[in-house]
Amino acid sequence: MEEKKDALEKFISESTKPQTQQIEMDEPIIGVGSTLNYITVDLSALPAGVFYKPGTVIMIRAASVAEVQAYSAVDDNNFLDVTDKMNEMLGRCVRIKHPGGMTGTYKDLKDNDRLYLIFMIRELTFQKNSNLAKDVTCHNCKTEFKIQFRSTPSPDSAKTFVNYEMDSALEPFFNKQDRTFDFQMGDKTWKLAPPCISLQEVFFKNIKDKVQTDKNPNVSFLKIIPFTLWDRRTITDEGIKAKEEEFKNLDMDTFLFLDEVVSKMLFGIKELKHVCPSCGEEVRTDMTFPKGASSIFKPGISVFERVTKR
Repeated sequence: MEEKKDALEKFISESTKPQTQQIEMDEPIIGVGSTLNYITVDLSALPAGVFYKPGTVIMIRAASVAEVQAYSAVDDNNFLDVTDKMNEMLGRCVRIKHPGGMTGTYKDLKDNDRLYLIFMIRELTFQKNSNLAKDVTCHNCKTEFKIQFRSTPSPDSAKTFVNYEMDSALEPFFNKQDRTFDFQMGDKTWKLAPPCISLQEVFFKNIKDKVQTDKNPNVSFLKIIPFTLWDRRTITDEGIKAKEEEFKNLDMDTFLFLDEVVSKMLFGIKELKHVCPSCGEEVRTDMTFPKGASSIFKPGISVFERVTKR
């Protein structure tokens, strides 16, 4: 059972500058109010921003007290719970308008943008004392300092997030109209792109059900197939079974090719970077949370410290 749990966690772990314009939303937000101010997100700042159709508008707002309360109950040791709590936050604080004016939800976001947008919402929520940071040591002068977690610049810190760049081997195959990578293998064209959150939620549930019923999940299938369903928001259990049968019947070259392509499709937050305050050398560090994902929606300086030091 431990091996199946590891497979689940592996799949989840492999599968994250706002403009100042304010937008009044027409639709009511339950528990918050009938109209709210949102800001639009610069799609080019998002890890998977290039995969949204031109004309797509993503809007975010600060989290309310009730929403922060709900997120605070997250279990750092449970990958699914962390994902669920982030999705709940996105569901409340994100709105999407598709080209042509149709309204979408957080489920239409690319799965790779989840964490980046969570931090953008955090920075709107805690505009003061928002310096969630990580201790680092300069490799050049050995100075110890803190690098803030910043998806956007602030008065006291530059943006620190570094996104993965598109692999140069994939660039020639990018289809700007469909926002996919297109590859011809024999008489078949394979179109691949990062899946949306909605589709990944279906696959999360499928692998969770298999683990709970003591079945072995096919991790390579779950790694590759969502990228071939880039234009879908959902799939039935029967559809997953059919796709898995197709996957099992792939010839060796096709499987190895698809596996290599998906492995190159790294779109997310790669690391943090900042210049050393002593020598000016650029310092980079991995994107990990010293205090777990539960620390994201807590101010950098605790309220307890601020109150007791008065």
